[in-house]
Amino acid sequence: MIRNAEIVYIPGLLQTAEYARHRIQEGVGLHGADEQEIAAATAERVRRHQILYDTSKRFEFVVTEAALRLLLCPAEVQLAQLDRLLALAGMPNLQFGIIPFGVYLPTAPQNGFILFDDLAVVETFIGETMHHGDEAEAYAHAMDRLNAEAVFDEPARQLIIRAIQSLRGV
Repeated sequence: MIRNAEIVYIPGLLQTAEYARHRIQEGVGLHGADEQEIAAATAERVRRHQILYDTSKRFEFVVTEAALRLLLCPAEVQLAQLDRLLALAGMPNLQFGIIPFGVYLPTAPQNGFILFDDLAVVETFIGETMHHGDEAEAYAHAMDRLNAEAVFDEPARQLIIRAIQSLRGV
């Protein structure tokens, strides 16, 4: 099982290639890495999407509504990304939740993280930290609490649709 919570980004496994490219470019800008690596890193991120179609695996994603609405890329890229979320929402092994604006959160989503069974990986501006044991369990508990405040299925679809309409100025 892979569980991923994000505050401002669309999770990597759900990103379109163009959205991923903008996220990777951001990292290059922050860390001064070689810009030639952007295309290869984007292709690798997109290649990883194949794991979503392995029905022996389960995926849980939860994002805040901010991830749908913050323009961290051009509007047309964000629109394509939101359309992809709508397309992925019906996958039987994938759960996608959104924490709407205005919901009381007893657990603050302080940073994004990914849980791989008993390993928690936390991404920051300067890299990744990995946590095992009790520390990973704390992240699993945080994921459960964030999921408890999220909406799923049709209510989540409606939040995505409203974000699309807002971005299009409808």
